[in-house]
Amino acid sequence: MPPRLIVLALLAALIPGLAMATPEPTKPVDLGRLMGRWHEILRTPNDHQRNCWAASQVWSARNDGRYSIRQTCHRGSRTGPTRNFDTVARVLNPPENTKFEASFFAGLIRQRYWIIDHADDYSWMIATSADGQFPALLARTPTLSASETNRLKARMRTLGLPTARLTPSEG
Repeated sequence: MPPRLIVLALLAALIPGLAMATPEPTKPVDLGRLMGRWHEILRTPNDHQRNCWAASQVWSARNDGRYSIRQTCHRGSRTGPTRNFDTVARVLNPPENTKFEASFFAGLIRQRYWIIDHADDYSWMIATSADGQFPALLARTPTLSASETNRLKARMRTLGLPTARLTPSEG
């Protein structure tokens, strides 16, 4: 193997995400059908959601063309005290409506998210951070059957998302 390829292979192994391209969304999103409550079924662990159970988010349209997202979780257990985070998001790629930029803490922090796939009836969606490193499976219901969850986790793998660290959204 030429030295240049060896160096690239080593860098890819040492720097997460370097070797994989972020998956692109598979189909457009109807923003009207996106509105409402989404429950996290699987997520990639992150500091923001440590000790967070039964996480959900509610999307609603605003008069200024952006979207409010209220993220809620229960601390300590499924029935623990709730903690809310309010976010404002804007679409980055109309008319596909699959890429969003969310601002937290009055715009001090901005993060981009992609909706990679969704059910035709909007019963579930696969979303991720723009770098593809924090995928999540969300559904309109608080739970999915084990077979449906496994099928959608396999779909996430097929789409090129990392699934090894996915955990149930129960803590």
